[in-house]
Amino acid sequence: MTTESRPCFVYKGDRKHDHYLYLPHEISESSPPDDVPEVVLNLLGDLSLVVEFELSADRSLAQADAKQVLADFKAQGFYLQMPKRDMLAEEEAFFN
Repeated sequence: MTTESRPCFVYKGDRKHDHYLYLPHEISESSPPDDVPEVVLNLLGDLSLVVEFELSADRSLAQADAKQVLADFKAQGFYLQMPKRDMLAEEEAFFN
């Protein structure tokens, strides 16, 4: 059985060192991430590439579920990894 994979680019911001933005494409100053909401970009600050790899549903990731990352790529174009302890507080602050 072959598992489909796709490129995955992980970025960190200069404001939230424990938050990571996963994207299915690379970004640069000439091609900013227009598929990521402004509120997320403001939260993270200036982005820098941490790692690039091929992501498949059966890949093991340290802090994220690969299937969820792929589902979020399809649904919203990105995946935001936040520490579990901060996730509810961040959602409260930005979405309520």
